[in-house]
Amino acid sequence: MLIFPVKIRDSLPTDHPEMPAQMPPETKKKDRENPVSRIPAPPMDQFNYALSGLGDQSIRMVVSFGGTVDAARLGAALGEVMREAPVLNSRFVEGNTPCWEGLPGRVPASFISIVPSSGSDHDLGRLLAVPVDSAAGPQIRVTILRGIGGDTLCITVHHAVMDAHGLFSCTRALAEYYRCPERRDAPLNATSDRSLEKVLASVQAGGIPKTHMDLHPPPTGWAFPCSQSANLTRSFAIRTLPASYLAAVKQKGKEKGATVNDVLLSAYFLALFATIQPDGGQPLPVMVSLDLRRYRDKAQPASLSEDLSNQSVAFPVMVAPDGICSLEAMMERVQNEMNYRKAHNPGIDSALDLDAFGYADFMGIQERVRAMKQEYLQYRANPPFLANIGVIPDKTVDFSPDLPVLGAYIAGIVIDPPGITLGVTTFKDRLTLAMGYGSPAISRESMERFMDLLVGYLPAP
Repeated sequence: MLIFPVKIRDSLPTDHPEMPAQMPPETKKKDRENPVSRIPAPPMDQFNYALSGLGDQSIRMVVSFGGTVDAARLGAALGEVMREAPVLNSRFVEGNTPCWEGLPGRVPASFISIVPSSGSDHDLGRLLAVPVDSAAGPQIRVTILRGIGGDTLCITVHHAVMDAHGLFSCTRALAEYYRCPERRDAPLNATSDRSLEKVLASVQAGGIPKTHMDLHPPPTGWAFPCSQSANLTRSFAIRTLPASYLAAVKQKGKEKGATVNDVLLSAYFLALFATIQPDGGQPLPVMVSLDLRRYRDKAQPASLSEDLSNQSVAFPVMVAPDGICSLEAMMERVQNEMNYRKAHNPGIDSALDLDAFGYADFMGIQERVRAMKQEYLQYRANPPFLANIGVIPDKTVDFSPDLPVLGAYIAGIVIDPPGITLGVTTFKDRLTLAMGYGSPAISRESMERFMDLLVGYLPAP
């Protein structure tokens, strides 16, 4: 069981492996003479850092190539990206005024590692299980899984420093510098302002009403079946589907006036109801992510943003499991609920909520996360999570003409059991469903069965 002290690092014994080493006097003097750069950490960053108490807050971009990645060239490209975005080469510092503190003297090439692979899913699974330590830094780790038929690139970042579309931007910048070191189409928007103020200003200017509704679902016994386990491994169950599935999902949505997200969420609810078998009547929540860039950037898709920060929130979608057996019936229920939520601008309320409580102090944020954890433990409930991240543009992973891309997807955060997190991305018309879960509390076999069930509820090609 995880303990939530008021200040995480101060609660550790001095000989604990996670306790930072004490600096010798000469090092402290050198740091005073050569002060490092510091970037303010706004409430969104602080909250995603504190959420590490609920699980692994790392996000991974996985790209498979039909060729071999040049590690030296990739290291040079990473150096250019970190020059544009110094927050990547930093550590999160707690305290009264949390910030991102630079790590001087670190060579970007040292953040890249090459791991031999037999080509098995087990090798990739072990790689995805390793989180980024945001408190120690840096905030990015790049690993080349070297296989016989080609390399797989895994770019791992901490959610405290960016969300999934921020990782899109980071990957696109890395690919551009790898492809053409002398030129970048557009620099990253990685300024010291990492807040939600521009989003809120756009909302105010656009006249979007600031309604207020419950952002946090009531506690329920709604949870994925799991056992108690002291030692957790953050794991993923991944399905990449043929392009015919996406075509069928779009067609079903068109027939019913629904979005792709509505269809995915409906299939998710059906699979959850079949697995958990909750009592009927009580509405049950799934937390759904929302990218706030839609309010700020208007017509530009979030996937093309050059914004390397956190601009995403989540809100609950509530559906009661009473007699819903078909995808069509569930879609109608989900559409009604989503329309209600959209009418009340849940993303804006979440942004206002973060903005309001975040500037009080970091201790308040930690206390809030601790209360969430205690509630989950008390009720043995943690709402399932869905992030339909969207399309990964070809340009985002275009590293070189001699590196044909075979596939790409995002594997996101992993909430500790009984929580589960489903991330969905699309590349070249192929949906990838990446489910994060904690094993062995949730067994691999049970999660694989659930994924088969989920795919089975999607419209048939």
